[in-house]
Amino acid sequence: LDAVNTAAASAFAVSSAGNAAISVNSVAVSGKTVTLTLSRTVTSAETVTVSYTKPTTGNDTNAIQDAAGN
Repeated sequence: LDAVNTAAASAFAVSSAGNAAISVNSVAVSGKTVTLTLSRTVTSAETVTVSYTKPTTGNDTNAIQDAAGN
């Protein structure tokens, strides 16, 4: 994955059981891993849902993509 050109935190939606939203503070990409820093700690007992919305179509420097822009 491209660690330089990546998606904004606003491209991700995170919620816990009961659809309680959890804010994403930051996004980091390392190798094939995308790490989201959340506004609060998530416990091991919580069920969490994460979704990602690509900001635009095509090769977009503000999207999660590989180094070739895919």
